[in-house]
Amino acid sequence: MSDQSPNDTYINRVHALIEKAESTPYQAEADAFMAKAQELMGRHTIDDAMLAAAGHATDEIVQDHRVIAAPYASAKSFLLGAVAQANRCRVVTERSSGGRVYCTVVGYQTDVDNVRLLFMALSYQAVRFMLAATVPPHDTPRRFRHSFLLAYAHRIGERLREVEQATQAEAEREQLEQPTGRSVSLVLASREAKVDRALTDAYPNLRTKRVQSSSQSGHVSGRSAADRSSLNQQGIAGPQQGLPRG
Repeated sequence: MSDQSPNDTYINRVHALIEKAESTPYQAEADAFMAKAQELMGRHTIDDAMLAAAGHATDEIVQDHRVIAAPYASAKSFLLGAVAQANRCRVVTERSSGGRVYCTVVGYQTDVDNVRLLFMALSYQAVRFMLAATVPPHDTPRRFRHSFLLAYAHRIGERLREVEQATQAEAEREQLEQPTGRSVSLVLASREAKVDRALTDAYPNLRTKRVQSSSQSGHVSGRSAADRSSLNQQGIAGPQQGLPRG
């Protein structure tokens, strides 16, 4: 007889999908595993949000701090921001010594946990794609790879939001069949607005930072790599590699 809680079962399922994504040598399989993990996370978030709105559960807004190391720390922090935005969280960044970037993820605990898991896995995916990309003779590795990661992060963020929107739409269709309480869209919109208010309260003097890409070939290659990630597919969703210097 199992003594696992439903939450433990959910976490184990997500971890299993991500581990499969990182261990398979086939990119299409890895991408599908990641898509399934995001879908599962999105549905779990919706379920928790609806329970909290009905007063049957609690989910608090928290801050999760992490330091992203060089090289390409600003590009990697952009990937964190893209994953966070797709999961209704916000990211505050601050440059630190040694080329590092200090990041704070603000959001509901359930969403922040999802961001942490997905960011770790997608960082690995981004590195794998980047190392497989050929740097053109007219470009430099640093410019190319920085631009590659920025474009990859931007496109992956778009595709993660597509998966999240599809998951939300499915939950709304199910609610129409069995109407209960507030609508899914209103609950999630309220949840996101509260995160924005918490962000403003904690960081009243924030400024939006623009991150520029200096390599057109790196940008094209990174976006193409993200487009090859079949994150909208259903079905199946190694040690972490470090980014090379240069």
